[in-house]
Amino acid sequence: MNTNNGEKLKAAAQAGNIDLLYAVIDDDPFILEHIDSIPFVETPLHISADMGHLQFATEIMMLKPSFAWKLNPQGFSPIHLAMLNDQKRLVYCFVNINKDLVRIQGKEAITPLHFASQIGEVDLLAKFLKLCPESIEYLTVRHETALHIAIKNQQFEALRVLVGWLRTHVAIGAQKLENQILNKRDEAGNTILHISALSTERQAVRLLVKTKINLNTMNLESKTALDIASTPRIKSMLFRVGAKPSLEVTHNPTLAHRFRIGRRRSKFRIRANMTEENRNTWLIIATLVATAIYQSGLSPPGGIYQVSVGDDNGVNITSSNSTISTPENAGKSVMPGYEFFLFLIVNLYPFTVSIIAIYLMIPTLSGQFMGFLVASPVGWFSASHLFTESIHRHTKCHTPLHTTNDMAKIL
Repeated sequence: MNTNNGEKLKAAAQAGNIDLLYAVIDDDPFILEHIDSIPFVETPLHISADMGHLQFATEIMMLKPSFAWKLNPQGFSPIHLAMLNDQKRLVYCFVNINKDLVRIQGKEAITPLHFASQIGEVDLLAKFLKLCPESIEYLTVRHETALHIAIKNQQFEALRVLVGWLRTHVAIGAQKLENQILNKRDEAGNTILHISALSTERQAVRLLVKTKINLNTMNLESKTALDIASTPRIKSMLFRVGAKPSLEVTHNPTLAHRFRIGRRRSKFRIRANMTEENRNTWLIIATLVATAIYQSGLSPPGGIYQVSVGDDNGVNITSSNSTISTPENAGKSVMPGYEFFLFLIVNLYPFTVSIIAIYLMIPTLSGQFMGFLVASPVGWFSASHLFTESIHRHTKCHTPLHTTNDMAKIL
């Protein structure tokens, strides 16, 4: 790369001069490629982001999108520099062009979401979470989430935005994500509740105890949030909601113990390892199978005997498979007893398996009120169907069919 062209390109970026940019490119068409080949470099996009030249930065982003992911020798990407210099318009421009820039990790693995949490930019936080929800899962080199950073920097409004987003987010696996993020521990083993308890401000503690956070997680020093609470009022607040000192908390199981009991949790793994698309597909299939089998139980092969109420003798003389219908066998299957028994056995097996599959597929079944509302009717419906089938089977198998002689006596 020509040194003179390099200086001209830098001058173009500092001045935000797009015409000069293209003059340099005209003189050296590969100049941007040469810059891109350097692992850590200050690109024209870094310079324009630092200076706040919106149009020039947008032009560079269009020409060389990879520059947005480059870190300069100080460990900052262009969007980090724009945030450091309070260039909000540029930040919005960057993430609107490429939403994944929200999760780019710079020095100490800090993302733009972490930085927005640190400085309390709640509007940027909301924008970042909307565009790139997965950015909430990124950790710094200190194993801190954006929530840790907000509390450590006393940015209570930022914490409210983050917690509120976790509680209302409706994406796939959000419940599991909420539990993971709220209970994530930093390099010292402290959850966000530990850090809040260390502060003299009670706002964060008051907010967090209303969430699904584990009140009794122990840090690497085997202390709970109640153990390290900084003031008597915070201790009282934690105690009222069920927090315990470490002496009263059962130690978390070791990894080896979790492996030993892993078999017991297989049904939860089945549900957790499925995508929502696959789960919905299997749920629909299981429901259709259960519905079809239920319908076959109502109308078994060959049909059932019918009795006409309007008949003077109360008997509808209907021939079905050469068997005469009487009031006693009305509503019973035309199939012989042993065949009907085999039909029920074959019928009940797939029905039972389908109902079990439906239970496993219901994503909110575990500990949720809505899961109970869905699962309870399915359970009662299954029980009533099995009870009805057992009565039908008992009646079919133990009530002999009328013979032709018996019918003659009736007539």
